[in-house]
Amino acid sequence: MPGTAGAGGRRAAREGGRRRSAEAALGLLPAPPSDREKYSYVKRRLWILTLASVISFGCLTVSQVALTQASPLMWVFGPPLAFTVVYYLVSLRVNGFSRDFDFGHHQRLVKSWRPQVYPTVDVFLPVCGEPIEVLHNTWTHVRQLADRYPGRCVPFVLDDGASPELQAMAADFGFRYGTRPNRGWFKKAGNLHYGFGQSDGKYILILDADFTPRSDLLEELLPYMEADERIGIVQSPQYFRVLDSQNWIERGAGAVQELFYRSVQVSRQNSDGAICVGSCAIYRRAALETNGGTTLIEHSEDVHTGFDLRGLGWDLKYVPIALSTGVCPDTAGAFFNQQYRWCSGSMSLLGSKKFWDAPIRFSSRLCYMSGFFYYIHTALFTFVAPLVPIVLLLASPEMLQVKHLVWVLPSIIYTTIIFPMWHKSPYRLEAWSARLMYGWAHVFAIWDILRKQRMGWQPTGSKGAKKNKTRRFWLGLWIWSGGTAVVWVGAAVYRLFTGYPPDFALVLSSGLFYALVVVRALIQPREHQAAGSVA
Repeated sequence: MPGTAGAGGRRAAREGGRRRSAEAALGLLPAPPSDREKYSYVKRRLWILTLASVISFGCLTVSQVALTQASPLMWVFGPPLAFTVVYYLVSLRVNGFSRDFDFGHHQRLVKSWRPQVYPTVDVFLPVCGEPIEVLHNTWTHVRQLADRYPGRCVPFVLDDGASPELQAMAADFGFRYGTRPNRGWFKKAGNLHYGFGQSDGKYILILDADFTPRSDLLEELLPYMEADERIGIVQSPQYFRVLDSQNWIERGAGAVQELFYRSVQVSRQNSDGAICVGSCAIYRRAALETNGGTTLIEHSEDVHTGFDLRGLGWDLKYVPIALSTGVCPDTAGAFFNQQYRWCSGSMSLLGSKKFWDAPIRFSSRLCYMSGFFYYIHTALFTFVAPLVPIVLLLASPEMLQVKHLVWVLPSIIYTTIIFPMWHKSPYRLEAWSARLMYGWAHVFAIWDILRKQRMGWQPTGSKGAKKNKTRRFWLGLWIWSGGTAVVWVGAAVYRLFTGYPPDFALVLSSGLFYALVVVRALIQPREHQAAGSVA
């Protein structure tokens, strides 16, 4: 088995010089997290979000109940409101006031880990049509990681595209290269399954094609594996930068990920409910052997593998130390495909018999239920959210008097000020547009699951994902989101001129913000801006 030959690294460096012009054309490629970024998720300040959300949600619930009592027409929103209350209470139980990550313990554990013999590690690099410049950038940092590690570390390219060019580049880097004979079988899960059978390292690090690791990644995560033999997976965050040099889809897609990796996963870890997200995770081979390798499924094999290992008695550890930087989708098609896939994979677990039969703790199961409810809620309120103010404006304008809207103010303050300011990454208009876009992705993912006609899997960075058919997404965005924005603003302006203006100023402002979010989503980046420029 080829190892980490220094000659491979030198050849890779020479090869890198020949690729500079290509990289310049593609844009800034991701660099690993800096020392400051590495620990940026350690402090959550969760109490701020929890306290503010409890106040705003409580006031908003009182307001909605009052509206329902005052106007019979508002009873139609009773079921969505009831579901929202259940979802919020479950989410509060899972996330609210949970313990922070013990950073002091992490530092002591990492500092004290000095084994006489370092365990062997295989680094799986699954690829399937991603741009070669992105792969070259990732592999450069993987080479540095392998060279730094004191033990045997074998990067293994798993190419589902059978590319002679990638095979040659893998040889330049000193990496193993393999292409399975049954390409396409179970998509990415089948590719990883092939790599599992062709390797023998004690641990397996999986890095997607666009994730550039820090050279000290193994030193930060392996101590957890070595300290507790029941841990089957150690998962680190997927870290994304938000830069002005990116197009707005990249910025929005990156900004909306912070909450999950900085806060939600840490809270779920406290209840043994953190999920495996595949990339940036280390797997114990012995654990995977009890599962027959990665779970064979055509979508979201990471979530299913993590759940199946937990059902077999293995633990999953989430460590919120940013050790790899990824690339966000830069087109509507790629972003829709990614969000559709994530929702489809998670919701497929809800409908499976194994989820309800697995011998896991109630608190762990509740964490998964919180995730399921999240997808249903975002899909549901893609339709419901603009309808509430529209119905009030058209049918019950008297309920929009200032004295009734006082209960809504805490929610507006939380949504527009507290929540964005909590983020370390800029959380601007594009983040709200990204939320609107993934709402539609969740709508169609759940709809396709119900009618058993899911879209086929495609890797996020592949050309196929960027060209993914999104006709129904655009129809929904233009007709429903765009249409409700026009009606909302138009009705508010009409009431402003025909009624008492202060009563309708707030609903008009909210409608204008919603319209801006929709317009931002409808105006897509120009072709040259969607070239994958991240750093």
